[in-house]
Amino acid sequence: MYGFWFRKTIFDAWDHVLGFFAANIGYDCLLATLFLWWHLNTTGALDMPLAVLLMIVSLIAFSFYSMLIAVYAYNLLTGAKKGETLKGASGILKTHVKHILFHAFIVSIVFINIVFAIPFYMRMGGFAGPLFAFVGLFLSLVLVFNFKYYFPLCMINTEAGVLDAVKYSFAYAMDNKAETMAFLLRNLLDLVLSVPFLGIVPGFAGIQISDMCAALLLNRRYVIAEEKNDVKNRVPWNMVLESMNAKRYINRRIISLIFPGR
Repeated sequence: MYGFWFRKTIFDAWDHVLGFFAANIGYDCLLATLFLWWHLNTTGALDMPLAVLLMIVSLIAFSFYSMLIAVYAYNLLTGAKKGETLKGASGILKTHVKHILFHAFIVSIVFINIVFAIPFYMRMGGFAGPLFAFVGLFLSLVLVFNFKYYFPLCMINTEAGVLDAVKYSFAYAMDNKAETMAFLLRNLLDLVLSVPFLGIVPGFAGIQISDMCAALLLNRRYVIAEEKNDVKNRVPWNMVLESMNAKRYINRRIISLIFPGR
């Protein structure tokens, strides 16, 4: 399963390499905006109300763009042709405004925890400071772990409400702890590899594609279990891969990385 997941994310992204690069450039622009905000805020060039407003706007923009890239990743992984990877994006963004705003709220909690709260608590010293910092870090990690499938599941089940998407994301993460930890390790590796390439490869778009592929695999496993009317027992991964035509990726040659589409 892990081999298929790894190869599918690479090959499908490479087949749409120009769109993939463009998606990451968009993320770079958003991150540059956040960095500019941080620089102006730390140098005192911004008044506090304006700094807070710009932070909120930047994080909401980040969540809207992440939803857009979730549409791109879903279409890319489900066989969309070139030029159709953003098909239906405007409708999805309109109908998922509440999901996006809730995502921005969660991102804000993690961002404030990491940028402000944890450094503040660490400067407190004593026993309470590191303890509060640990609690803040633990809370951030729990949110990242349990919201990993939030946008992917919004795409897989477009009729799910905000609370339903949260519930499904938590259920997927907790019911598949080992797989989710492996997927998170891949995300961490992607982040590290993105630094020398300025976020162009693999970047946040690569992480989005990886998360979407993981969610599609897990969702397919649940669908097969329901079809077999046996939700208590886990469906073998070989059955899941067979239903997703995994051989097309497992047998694909490395030359495909040099000549996209072959």
